[in-house]
Amino acid sequence: MPTTPPEKPAKRKYVRKVPIDGASKASSAAKPATSAAKSPPEAEVAPPPSPAPAPPVAAVAKVPSKAAAKPKVPSRRRSTPSTRAPVKQRSVPLAKLTIPAKPTVKQVAVVAAGTGGIIAAVGAALFLWRASKADQPDYKLVERDGDFEIREYPGLVTAATEAHGPREAALERGFKTLADYIFAKSRQGDKIAMTAPVLSDGSSTSGWRTRFIMPAGKGRADLPAPPAGVTLANEPPRRVAAVRFSGRADDRDLNAKEGALRSWLQLRAFPSEGHAEHAFYNSPIMPGPLRRNEVIITLSTK
Repeated sequence: MPTTPPEKPAKRKYVRKVPIDGASKASSAAKPATSAAKSPPEAEVAPPPSPAPAPPVAAVAKVPSKAAAKPKVPSRRRSTPSTRAPVKQRSVPLAKLTIPAKPTVKQVAVVAAGTGGIIAAVGAALFLWRASKADQPDYKLVERDGDFEIREYPGLVTAATEAHGPREAALERGFKTLADYIFAKSRQGDKIAMTAPVLSDGSSTSGWRTRFIMPAGKGRADLPAPPAGVTLANEPPRRVAAVRFSGRADDRDLNAKEGALRSWLQLRAFPSEGHAEHAFYNSPIMPGPLRRNEVIITLSTK
C-alpha cells in the first residue's frame, strides 16, 4: 500500500500586534497622512550602501592665466650713447677763403645737400648772397676754345702782400693781411668792398704774392692808406690766356692745368711771358663742383 509522504508543517506567520488605545488613535490622527506611509519606528531600516570611493585623480598642473612672456631678442640696432664726443673742427686754409662766383640757389642747395648736409647748405647760401654783391673785373673775351680763353683786361688797382713758405701757408697769411686791410681791422676808416677773384703768384723760393682787386672806379687816391706789408699798385691793361676748372685746386691740379694751358698756347702759337697766376673765385665752404678756379698766363705784346 503506498505510503504518502508526511506533510511539511506550515510556517507560522508571526503578526505583531500593536495595541490601539485612545491616545494612540489621537496621535495617529494628528499626524499627516504621509506619516502613515513611513515604516514603523520599531522597524530597523538598513542604511544605504556607501558609494565606492572615487579613484584618485591625477594632479593637473596649474596653467597661468596669461601667456608666458616671450624671451627678448637683442636688437641689432646700435645703441646711441647719451653723450656724443665733440666733433673735431677741421681747419680750412684762409688761402681759399674767396668770394664765390654766381651759381644759382638751386645748384648750391642740391650740391650742398649731397656733400655737407644742412650746415653746408646754410654756409653756401650765405656765401652765395655775398657773391651776388661782389664785383668782378670786366674783360673782353677775344677767343674761346672749350675751357681755354683769350681775354683783354683793362687797367686795375690792386692791393698786394708777400709771404714765404709753402704755397697754401703763405697764401693763408697773405689773405689774412689783405682782409684786415679791406675790412678796416688794421687801419682806420671805412671798409672796402670785397671783389673776386683773389690772385696768387710766385714760388716757394722767391715767395708768394697775394693780390686783391680793388672795386671799379676807385683809384689809389680814393683808397685808405695801407698798413705795413700792404702795397697799392696800378696795373696796366693786358691780354691773358686763361683755363677754367672746378674742384679744390690743390698743387697737383694747378700744375696740371698750367701745363695744359701752356701746351694749348704752343699749338696756337701765342707767345707768353712765362709767368702763371692762380685765380680763386670761391669760398672753401662752396662745394667743389660749383667752384671756379683759373690759371692765367699773361701774353707777350711783342
